[in-house]
Amino acid sequence: MGHLFRILTTLGFVGVLLITLFSYSQDSVTESRRNAIVNAVEKASPGVVAINVLKYQTDELDPFFELFGFPIRRRATIGIGSGFIFRPDGYILTNYHVLENASKIESVTLPSGRKLEVEVIGGDYRTDIAVLKAKGSNFPYIPMGNSDDLLIGEWVIAIGNPFGTFMSDPRPTVSVGVVSAVHRRVSRSVTGGERLYQDLIQTDAAINPGNSGGPLVNCKGEVVGINTMIFSKTGGYQGVSFAIPINRAKRVVEEIIQFGRRRDPWFGLKGESLDSLDPRLLRELGITISQGVFVTRILKESPAYRAGLRPGDVIIEINKQPVEDPLDVDFINWDLFVGDSVTMKFFRDGKIHTIVFNVEEINK
Repeated sequence: MGHLFRILTTLGFVGVLLITLFSYSQDSVTESRRNAIVNAVEKASPGVVAINVLKYQTDELDPFFELFGFPIRRRATIGIGSGFIFRPDGYILTNYHVLENASKIESVTLPSGRKLEVEVIGGDYRTDIAVLKAKGSNFPYIPMGNSDDLLIGEWVIAIGNPFGTFMSDPRPTVSVGVVSAVHRRVSRSVTGGERLYQDLIQTDAAINPGNSGGPLVNCKGEVVGINTMIFSKTGGYQGVSFAIPINRAKRVVEEIIQFGRRRDPWFGLKGESLDSLDPRLLRELGITISQGVFVTRILKESPAYRAGLRPGDVIIEINKQPVEDPLDVDFINWDLFVGDSVTMKFFRDGKIHTIVFNVEEINK
């Protein structure tokens, strides 16, 4: 009898031990699932919005039909994108190109399905940033982080609405990757136009149509970038995505909220690359350097002229950035804000000179 009791006691102890170990194992699995990325997504997702806009496209008519006054047909299309609320009073940040050429905003929808009534506060084509304002208060929002503090290889999360509300679900989707590089500059031959696609965050988090304007967040659930574009030969995601650093966006947002627009800074000059000028002319002018921007015109009321720059000078550096092409000068100019300090180096009479001035708003 005693022997049987000992066997039963032992079996009971083993059973309790197995149950305890199983319970501990389950708790461990649950704990491992709830990692920093999951917590960041739960924190940030409620502040992400899906944006649908209405655009009209004009069909091209054969000149024969135009001659006889046939009406021009216009087709309505829906443009899609994402955005995020960055203040509890309803301010929303997105890409300018999400709203560009839109006739009206069809809908701005929270993950809960709630549609917001919004107004456009303003936008800036060059930095590709726009600000909306939702009516109401106490909105879920995503705090802004510090994009200057990013580490190559750290985890980041792209949250947005790929393919928009065509999926009949306002909840945003999530893709995870790492910071592949920072301070990336996308060639103007790829992007075209005057957009400042430079100093970008590169990530391998998947971004697709509809993600534009959505947040790129860190593992703390803070916005570190605005998902803006992909590099792709097919139109779909191929492992290279780019985001505008949130620290640059903050300054643009401040301008838009205060002035309703991004104030245009200016240097007040025009120039040509030394490479485009006749070498004989350069020798005659005593220009012995091989790279720079030759100043052809400069307005007397411009800050650069007042600081001492003149026609015939050759700009070689602005704020420690070398310049070789007039577009280099323009891109540095457009990346500045009214009141920023500029240190410009230029060649004149065989010597390098330096001037310092503050950027002013262009006179219109």
